[in-house]
Amino acid sequence: MINKPILICEKSFQIAWAKVINELQTKSWEAWNVVVQIEDTHLLDKNIDNVIAKFAKNNKIILPKHVAHTIFPQTFFINGITRENLYYKYWRFYNRPRKKLRTGWGTYFNHMIKYTAQNGDIDQLGSIIDNINNRDKNYGASYFMIIPRPDRDLNKIMGAPCLNYITIQTENTTKNKKVINLLAVYRNHDFTKRAYGNYLGLCHLLNYIAYETKSKPGVLTCISSHATVSDFKKELFAITNSLLEVIP
Repeated sequence: MINKPILICEKSFQIAWAKVINELQTKSWEAWNVVVQIEDTHLLDKNIDNVIAKFAKNNKIILPKHVAHTIFPQTFFINGITRENLYYKYWRFYNRPRKKLRTGWGTYFNHMIKYTAQNGDIDQLGSIIDNINNRDKNYGASYFMIIPRPDRDLNKIMGAPCLNYITIQTENTTKNKKVINLLAVYRNHDFTKRAYGNYLGLCHLLNYIAYETKSKPGVLTCISSHATVSDFKKELFAITNSLLEVIP
């Protein structure tokens, strides 16, 4: 039987992530409809980040910063950089020579800035930013970006891309005081290997959109249709428990 929705609201994505894992531990490491809301997308405790990075490295899991990079390439973003230069740096990195040829579907950021459609490629992210900037009023507007391609990904039950879509929400504020919120929906969410980095990348993405639109970043909401802890359950639970014990 499907569980009732789980709602976790925290200032920090790191604490929200830890609380989801503790909640999953009580539900045999699996739950449906987990809703997480993060209040401050700039909050990042470096000590916690180092602990999670060490856990990933020791267990040969993809590092959280690399997961985050698939959503937004924070490494290439410097305040003042133009969109064109950001895209240039990203594509130069993405298309660099590799020992192994790419066989995957790309990255989430790929699909945001170059979504393949019937009439050509679409820069979904740039279009949303331009629409917000060019409108005198964005009161209550809700823009969205699609990640999967229906012709290829519609019938997948497992595997990437797990992020379905992103909605950019503007609050009812004046032109000179815009607030931008972000909603992301995942069909499957692995809290061992991906969720921490996903939250970090989504925070970076919201902060970037707010910067580009001269807005204040609001809240980040992430819905995990299906949430699991796949591996290293005891170790991960011990880590999250210890983190939560020292949080005031």
